[in-house]
Amino acid sequence: MKTELELRQLRVFVAVVEAGAHTRAARSLGVSQSTVSETLSALERTLGTALFRKAAKGPLLTSSGEALLPYARRMLALTSELVVHVAQVSTDVSATLVVSAVESLSAYVLPSRLAALRDRWPNVRMEVVTGVCSQIRESVAAGKSDLGLVVEADAGVTDSSVLAKARLLVFGSSAHPLVRGAAPEDLCHCSFYMSDAAGDYHQVLRQYFEGVQLPPARTESLGSVEGVKRGVSAGKSALGLLPAYALDQELRDGTLAEISVTPPLQGIVVRAVVAPSSSHSPVVADLIESLRDLDNTEKSQ
Repeated sequence: MKTELELRQLRVFVAVVEAGAHTRAARSLGVSQSTVSETLSALERTLGTALFRKAAKGPLLTSSGEALLPYARRMLALTSELVVHVAQVSTDVSATLVVSAVESLSAYVLPSRLAALRDRWPNVRMEVVTGVCSQIRESVAAGKSDLGLVVEADAGVTDSSVLAKARLLVFGSSAHPLVRGAAPEDLCHCSFYMSDAAGDYHQVLRQYFEGVQLPPARTESLGSVEGVKRGVSAGKSALGLLPAYALDQELRDGTLAEISVTPPLQGIVVRAVVAPSSSHSPVVADLIESLRDLDNTEKSQ
């Protein structure tokens, strides 16, 4: 039996087990589904045994797969521990960290986290690239970015790549007639400003109106998060839809107001997509861990 196991094979194996499907595992790893399938096949050839069997609800572990799982997890954990321990011996780690993120995260969440990260890793040069989710995933898969930060509609499925959950807020100017609360019937007659022409915010809004069996509201793209906020503030009737973390300052100073909607809209999750070459980077791990407090920030508002 061949014994040339590779850590990337074990990483893909564990990801499939945790995600419950090849497609979700590929998404969390930032690679294609074919890469996941090919890597698992290579692992099975190395071990000389099948690790999964097909089932109606997704792949299930064989007895060999069940035997491998605890060892795979221990080896990955030990590798991470080794890299972190070596890095902790000296903060002289020198590298460039490239983070691709959606605009709301790059503008309103990352700055404070990166400032703290620079204090801990003074020799690491950091670059942030803004893009839409599809571009971010492609950048990570191509090796152009070490870490991708995307947002998705909260489907209730949580794995290790989900860093936090956030509310999507409907908001208007402080003088908007719906500041005291709104029903779906009120919203469908309004215009919604969005930061881009399509994306998960559109999906959440569309599914909301489908769920209450009402025609969708009109949407307009203003090109950026700041554009949405300024457009809503300048108008009298338009509404905006953004994550709560992007509106904290305006809600506090009263220039914008949350529109309380009953029933509420579906929330979003912040997901990390890590390049395989950066999966054991202590700097990446440090940044990811700092982003997990977004849930606590949301609860404190």
